[in-house]
Amino acid sequence: MRPELWCDVCCNLSLDIAREAELMPEFNNRHQNSGYRASRLERGYQIECDCQFIKESKSSGCEFCTFLDKVIDTFIPNQTKHGDWMLLCLLEDRTFIYFNPSNPDTIDGRTSFQGVVYIYRPTDSVSEQSRSDYAHIPVLPDIKLPYSKESFDYLKTCLETCAETHGQCKQNPSSPPKRLLHIGVFGDDSARLYETPDDFQEPYVALSYCWGKGNVLKTESSNIQSLMRGFSLEELPAAVRDAAHVTQKLELKYLWVDALCIIQNSKSDWEEQSAKMCSIYEKAYLTIIASSSDAANVSFLNHCARPMTFQYRIPDKPDIILAARAECKNGHHFDSSAGIGNPVVPDPTISRGWTLQESILPTRAISYSTDELQWHCRSIRSCECQSKANDEQVASILAGNSQLDILRQWDKLVRVYTQRQLTYPEDKFPAISGISQLIHRRTGWQYLAGLWKDHLIYQLLWERHSFHPLFEDADTSMPSKYRAPSFSWASVECPIITFTTSLDAAEEDGILYEDARLVDSEILLSGVDPFGRVEPGSSLTMEGRLMQDVELRGPTEDRYATYDVLIGGRELTFEADIQLEAFCFTDSNGVLQRSARRSARNAEQGLVELESGTMVSMFPLGHSRNTDGTGTQYFLFLGASPSNQKAYERLGLLMMGCNPQEGYNWLDFGDVPVQRIMLL
Repeated sequence: MRPELWCDVCCNLSLDIAREAELMPEFNNRHQNSGYRASRLERGYQIECDCQFIKESKSSGCEFCTFLDKVIDTFIPNQTKHGDWMLLCLLEDRTFIYFNPSNPDTIDGRTSFQGVVYIYRPTDSVSEQSRSDYAHIPVLPDIKLPYSKESFDYLKTCLETCAETHGQCKQNPSSPPKRLLHIGVFGDDSARLYETPDDFQEPYVALSYCWGKGNVLKTESSNIQSLMRGFSLEELPAAVRDAAHVTQKLELKYLWVDALCIIQNSKSDWEEQSAKMCSIYEKAYLTIIASSSDAANVSFLNHCARPMTFQYRIPDKPDIILAARAECKNGHHFDSSAGIGNPVVPDPTISRGWTLQESILPTRAISYSTDELQWHCRSIRSCECQSKANDEQVASILAGNSQLDILRQWDKLVRVYTQRQLTYPEDKFPAISGISQLIHRRTGWQYLAGLWKDHLIYQLLWERHSFHPLFEDADTSMPSKYRAPSFSWASVECPIITFTTSLDAAEEDGILYEDARLVDSEILLSGVDPFGRVEPGSSLTMEGRLMQDVELRGPTEDRYATYDVLIGGRELTFEADIQLEAFCFTDSNGVLQRSARRSARNAEQGLVELESGTMVSMFPLGHSRNTDGTGTQYFLFLGASPSNQKAYERLGLLMMGCNPQEGYNWLDFGDVPVQRIMLL
């Protein structure tokens, strides 16, 4: 029931009052032509108005409007007389304001906030009176600093709940890492490198972090014996030392850190241990992710940034506190679709290649994100702010209930992974080897240099993401070192787009058809890991119809590797995987030919104009056809391989839309003989 004293501006921040008041005939007309609009939502109510309107209305004596006025002053210090608007949302499970200031720039060191601000009562200040008179205001915990007792209690509660109640997160101790750091009990400032016996079954913690460029302590053949005898925790870089302290506070004794538990200058030990990443992170009792640290020598426990918060004590009711807090925007709340203009700087670990699998493989993990602590395990995701995670984040591969679900997750993962950076580009496959192992173990699929043999045609339907929102220009340069065959997405430096949606259409509507098939494959491994580095000469043998002698012209623009082709009377623009250049070779008949290949020239030097008569081949991979006769044909563009003129290398993918009613006819290649070709 609506109280006698209620505000017709903010409705006392109560959804029930707003819903009841809306039934009053005079309610919706009370602020006509005033810049104030109120409307019902499916699960709540929203009030949209100029911030100045709230400030002018506080004189009515409404304690809630007085609170909102102070929130406005806190979050929008650079106010204009009119133009700063807010959207107050009263929902069933939360209350928040969305601010959109007209002047978000910094003035006199003060910056206006743009985004969501949550309204709540702090958990540790809820009194008997606030439970009754203010029960409609959500109760949320304040977000404390990472080293605080409250943050550690959050971690401990999540860990104990998971270990004791989550059936999906049960672990069987087996196959321990070859080495661990023995760090002793809390207060002990010494540690030693420890080689685990075969029957070792003690729980251990794993650390995921950014190495950075600093020179930090790591295990090499020259110092391993010294580290096994013992050293001071003070010798560890800050992020590793923090992880040791958290491990000790959890009353655990063992910590796995890659820099110290792998002999860094031993190729054989590095390959052996990096191939076990899946097992190491899966079987860790807990993984600590130092998300806020951009280097090993940066502490995550001493990270002091937290979302802007304002607290207000109700006059004459000092035991009642109302609070406003800016939304957490990092970690599993980060919105990568916001693009280059996104004012949110992502957690450093979000931009690094190795840390992707280190966040997905663990059975359970705690992330020390920029804004808060965030927990995830195979059962749940949670965080200190208690807001929902962004659905666009890469979920655990284990969440897939079918092979199609797993393939969707893999494609999503590859798209995210190709946006990340690696210190050593040749780590492209090793840095996701653990995830590849996990998928192979669950599905039995055969791995072919970043692609899955069982869905190969669809896996070949990838292309360069030229206009990715996080990158002003996709890099069209060739990697400095060989790391993958040309048919693999790992052979390019830029973000890519994958085509699981085409597979979905095929599974659900039966409209996608394969026009080629795999005959044989040979992936030459560089080491012991079947999901790791590969050598030049890795190949696929495909069977299909090869359309030869297609002239390539261009590039059509200075900045992008796009080229023109004339196919079936249609002038089409073809986007290459990376920039191309022409080269000449003598074929098996002794005839001089000119084809195109990927150029080793740096993209910053500008693109090279192809010479007249540069010929390539088209290889139909598949097509989709709709009931109205429209559809799409998918072609690989291939050039003669510079290293083996009897083989081909991928230049890019062409998707050709077909609509006969508008003159865009299907390309008929039925007269082209079927043959076998080798792709390198």
